[in-house]
Amino acid sequence: MSEQDESGAEPPVGNPVLRWAAGILANITVITALLVYFGWQRADVMAAELGIDESVLGMSTTDYVLRSVGPVLVLLVIVGVAGLLWLRLDHTLAPRVRADGRAGRLVRRSLLGLSAAWLILPLLTWLLWLPFEEQAYVAMPFAIGAGLLLTMYGTHLRTTLPGAQEGRSLTLMWTFAAVIAGVCLFWGASNYAGVLGVSLAHDTVAADLTKVTVYSTKRLNLAAGTETVLPAATDKKDAFQYRYSGLRLLNRTGGHWFLVADTWRLRQGVVVMLPDSGSLRMELGG
Repeated sequence: MSEQDESGAEPPVGNPVLRWAAGILANITVITALLVYFGWQRADVMAAELGIDESVLGMSTTDYVLRSVGPVLVLLVIVGVAGLLWLRLDHTLAPRVRADGRAGRLVRRSLLGLSAAWLILPLLTWLLWLPFEEQAYVAMPFAIGAGLLLTMYGTHLRTTLPGAQEGRSLTLMWTFAAVIAGVCLFWGASNYAGVLGVSLAHDTVAADLTKVTVYSTKRLNLAAGTETVLPAATDKKDAFQYRYSGLRLLNRTGGHWFLVADTWRLRQGVVVMLPDSGSLRMELGG
């Protein structure tokens, strides 16, 4: 890039590729959208594994964000550490490029590797697919995005070589790269959320869930649990006349209780949905 833009103003200090990548990750809108999308994707996959549709859960945007904060923070920490390592590489390599040019062996090899990074990183991830299928499935989108960013970084370094011509189209290239990198970020988060959703569903064991006893003023005809009529209360119109035991709390969201039987197994039982209602009373535990 030139030392001054067309307006004559000095450009910001630092590597433009790093500034641009950090600007994307530090954008609160991007992070919020990532949290919401991650939470929705995980809930959608988990619900599908449990045999229900995610839409019946009635989860809000806040629910999605709160349920995805932990995993997304881990993801962002990994990306942040990778960014620090990249910054360290830039502090070591950039001065060598400007000082030695192509005459330096380190510079030549580094520029060659960076030029092919868009292919090398996805290829290495693909080679790890068989022994580490789940990890490679999550890592592949990030490998594509990281490879593209490294290739863009190599392109920038070439513009700093002694005697190099100004890269007039780099700004436009970064714009298109930003679109691809953003897609890769959400694609990778989607894969990660899907893996977590499947894992959460398969790790759900009815015996580990909270016991629930439901009392109702009317017969519910539930497909799960054991119904008991309470004869002592039959003389009162609004009394709780039926008790349903043998149930476990799967989730409570969107103003509904989602219950399963004690004997529930994945893909071998129903999920009962009951609304918050004055005609129902829930007793938890015991």
